[in-house]
Amino acid sequence: MRLAWHSGFASSARTRFGGLGSIIMLHRVRPDCISPLGVTRSLSITPKFLDEIVASLKAEGTEIVSMDEMAERVKAGARHERRFAAITLDDGYNDNLNHAYPVFQKHNVPFTIYAAPGLVEGAAVLWWEVAEKLIAKASIIRVPGGPEWRCETLFQKRAAFHGLMRYFSFSLSEIEQLPVLRDMCAAEGMVCGVAADQDVMSWKEMRRIAADPLCTIGAHTVHHYNLKRLTPQMVGQEMRQSADMLEDELGKRPAHFAYPYGSAKAAGRREARIAAEEGFVSAVTTRHGTIQVEHRANLHALPRISINGRFQKLVYAQTMMSGVTTPIANAGRRVVQA
Repeated sequence: MRLAWHSGFASSARTRFGGLGSIIMLHRVRPDCISPLGVTRSLSITPKFLDEIVASLKAEGTEIVSMDEMAERVKAGARHERRFAAITLDDGYNDNLNHAYPVFQKHNVPFTIYAAPGLVEGAAVLWWEVAEKLIAKASIIRVPGGPEWRCETLFQKRAAFHGLMRYFSFSLSEIEQLPVLRDMCAAEGMVCGVAADQDVMSWKEMRRIAADPLCTIGAHTVHHYNLKRLTPQMVGQEMRQSADMLEDELGKRPAHFAYPYGSAKAAGRREARIAAEEGFVSAVTTRHGTIQVEHRANLHALPRISINGRFQKLVYAQTMMSGVTTPIANAGRRVVQA
């Protein structure tokens, strides 16, 4: 990516691959970016890096727009004089309020937070973070009635984490995951949760940030389930109830949706069709890509550019948003859809 940018290739290729613009995907924004085993560090960037990205976009003439404006531009289907960037943050971590929000206020730019009410109310947990915390503490991890992993060295702990992620994602149903994790935490004398200062926003905090016209709150299901593993009826219910709960608490029904996990294994054409049927204006995946004119025919399977903790250098963000990495990541495809 450095070579592509500094050689001028990424900049010159932007006309072909950059499309109308980009939807940026973030999760956590916090100064420390702590990950006990280093396995979830990709979810965090620092406020300083976020400030650099926003300042760079403004300096190069990219318009930072809301998801409402993004949808209108894509529906219009014509190239605008200036490319756009829409900034989105998944899951509703409270560092979005404490550390990202001041950056957005400083630059007076819009942003969207995709919130899952189940995470707010405790019906769901940030299980990937709980798993990391559990494995960091334990010398051996046992899944009740399932596999076990030794966790004595850092190498073993990281291997156990990835093994447990695969087991939870493919061997357990979405509904089974939380009870099993609670049993595993209880066996280690640990509460199945993360520290309050690393958790998601409360309803009070969400109402505070949602009151700012710069902020758009989008839906992210109720329980943060992998929708592709649910029945069509359950998919519709997760989408509808999340919108209902957000409307009840915040006074406005969300018009935009983000698929949990968002990969091809978590969201496809069926989920895009249901999101449209549920009335969402747009829905975003985690697939890597820029927004093209062709997306006007499929606003419910939009790709994003992930800005994460493994690539906290401006040159990486600039190269990815140029679109030059899209065909590399997608078997030659310039347009990424469901």
